[in-house]
Amino acid sequence: MSKFENYLKRFDIAANVTDEELEKTQALLHLYGPTLRRSSRRLEEFEEECYESRRQSVSDFINLAVDYDRDTDRKRIAERLIEMGHSMQLLSMLDDALLLVKDDPTHGQRYFDILSTRYFNAYCKSNEDACLILGISTATFYRNIKPAIRLLAANLWCVVIPDMILDEQRRDAEQARMDAENKPASESQMRDYMRVV
Repeated sequence: MSKFENYLKRFDIAANVTDEELEKTQALLHLYGPTLRRSSRRLEEFEEECYESRRQSVSDFINLAVDYDRDTDRKRIAERLIEMGHSMQLLSMLDDALLLVKDDPTHGQRYFDILSTRYFNAYCKSNEDACLILGISTATFYRNIKPAIRLLAANLWCVVIPDMILDEQRRDAEQARMDAENKPASESQMRDYMRVV
């Protein structure tokens, strides 16, 4: 292998995916459909519960929940909303990684179609269903599924998750800066200010 090929291989994120990251990605893919269905069901139940107990829609409840209320029913509903938010964040991360797969210049569209049909379609239950939906042979499916999952894992663990962590750190730093700007002056700072004036 030439030096140039060796150099390029270091930047191939799919080649640098560990077995552990691959296993975690496969586990997440198997959770995607059930999580999507469960979140949808919970949102429907939540909508019904809000209407039955408060005679208001979820959006009305959220608007009113901004105002502080000690009602235990509202707290319980708010906790359920937070739980659904975590599930939706997980689904969003996988969606972002899938879109990055589509941008791959060599096999992006093929891998995107296979992954989105097999794992991101909530109604596709098996590999055979995916083959039928896509209109491809099982040999083509099995030849492409492993490299597709590897590329998705690379995008998830090397791009999406690090970007999410950096965004969170930026938000925290910005919040800390804003808090420091809005922090009331201490007593000693006030005395020093009064001496100058």
